Amino acid sequence: MKRTLEPELMQIPSQVRAYADADFSRSDSMVVNSLEKYLKKVGRTLNQNDLVLDMACGPGNIAERIAKNWPFVNVVGIDGSIEMLNEAEKKLSESLTRNLSYELIEINSIATSEIHVPFKADVLVSNSALHHFHYPCNFWNALKKLGKTKCIHIHRDLIRPASVGKAFEIKEKHLSNSPEILKKDFFASLNASFTVEEVTQQLVDAGLSQLEVFQVDELYFEIIGCI
Repeated sequence: MKRTLEPELMQIPSQVRAYADADFSRSDSMVVNSLEKYLKKVGRTLNQNDLVLDMACGPGNIAERIAKNWPFVNVVGIDGSIEMLNEAEKKLSESLTRNLSYELIEINSIATSEIHVPFKADVLVSNSALHHFHYPCNFWNALKKLGKTKCIHIHRDLIRPASVGKAFEIKEKHLSNSPEILKKDFFASLNASFTVEEVTQQLVDAGLSQLEVFQVDELYFEIIGCI
């Protein structure tokens, strides 16, 4: 199935509200679990001087989980959608404000050097971010500028199905009881996503082939490594 682009930023209030209200806890927890496992694998421990950056953080689901799991680590979520960050801020409890914050930053602007971000991350994570980029090289270029040397990477995204029919089947299987607006957006995201093979080539082209990409299940792939 040929890739069909969707808007790079989710800014329509009804879409943002539906996304913020949806239960993505299974996928969100898997990102955190992957980070835990990788840290253990490489024998690395996060400390109070470390910064974890959640790229295209949306309503802050994963940033919140990381901040709770490592309460002594600084966590920053960045996104180019003010509507998404408003949702994230609404959920931000007082107990998390000391180690979690959000910044309105358009990631394409980092990639093209239109803006300079005055911090670099020890850990970079993202979930369902890559497929939003019309030019995926911008995601990888921003990633290289945002991470310190030896930065740990955990990136997760949808896999584009082989056909429109398969995409429809996956949508109905996983979101059968969801609001129609969320089902429509999920279907668009499936069509805008990449295959594992495409992402593997993107990493080679970006000079990031030391990162490992692999399929997790019928929905997701993960990119893990340290650069």
